Amino acid sequence: MLAIGIDISKKKIDIWMNNKLTTLSNNEALIKKFFLPIKSGDVRIVMEATGRYHRISHQVLTSMGFPVMVINPFQSRHFAKSMNVLCKTDRVDAKVLSQFAERMDFKQTIPLRASEAELRDLIRHLDDLKDVLKQYKQRVDDSEGFSRKSLDRLIKSIKEEIATAEKEIDRLIGADKKLSHNRGLLITIPGIGKNTAAMLLGLLRELGTVSNKAIAALAGLAPMNFDSGRFQGKRRVQKGRHDVRRLLYMPTMGAATQHNKTLNTFYKGLIKEGKPAKVALTACMRKLLIFANSTLKQGTPWEMRSGTKEKTQESIGVA
Repeated sequence: MLAIGIDISKKKIDIWMNNKLTTLSNNEALIKKFFLPIKSGDVRIVMEATGRYHRISHQVLTSMGFPVMVINPFQSRHFAKSMNVLCKTDRVDAKVLSQFAERMDFKQTIPLRASEAELRDLIRHLDDLKDVLKQYKQRVDDSEGFSRKSLDRLIKSIKEEIATAEKEIDRLIGADKKLSHNRGLLITIPGIGKNTAAMLLGLLRELGTVSNKAIAALAGLAPMNFDSGRFQGKRRVQKGRHDVRRLLYMPTMGAATQHNKTLNTFYKGLIKEGKPAKVALTACMRKLLIFANSTLKQGTPWEMRSGTKEKTQESIGVA
């Protein structure tokens, strides 16, 4: 088995193969040329997720028939520390990734389709715009004169950009058969509207393809044990995709307190048991995500699965 580790940056990639380092420009043609003589039989390639920069290598190598596993940088760093590798350079990182490919369980990562990659970028761009808008709004009341007028102009401009980005997301999903179908299923769940459905499809592409436990863990909503000997620590959620967890909080609050009868009953039950509101809402976030996962997995609308006729977010106008 040939284990290959690839460390990727914006301009270059470092390939560790057969105890030798090769550095190439992060360029499709050069990557193809380097890997063309290599047989794709018993090969494992591991690289880190690096925003947009790893996408070229991932797409090219997968199209050439090579199995590629994309891992979280958190995984590779802790793997390196477990081997007492404390320094960090491009050469060291590539070698560590090669060792990860050789020693750890290997699971191929399928590249994002073009529309899925674009949707992910748009969702993150929209989130950035909303964050900037929030910052400007917080400064308005303490500003006057030119500063106040400038902030007002900026707020107006960003609101227009947010509206444009939301329209582009809607257009992109509508033009993609799979994304459009899945969004249609998700918005049948009370508590999930178009914006939340788009967020889940853009940031959690595994939705509907993995188990409920796995999807909760991916979003960082699976409670983790902290026990040792007789000591039993508090269960807590951690790691996972914090942006999914953060953006799911407000929709879950509306669903758990108003729009989703099943979730509302679950939420009230937890509060009655003495659970803090934040703990109960976190449990409801996990529950709502599981509803979404099982709905896509089964391919049937919420009302057909639950036997209820609850109003959906579309009908009550909640995003």
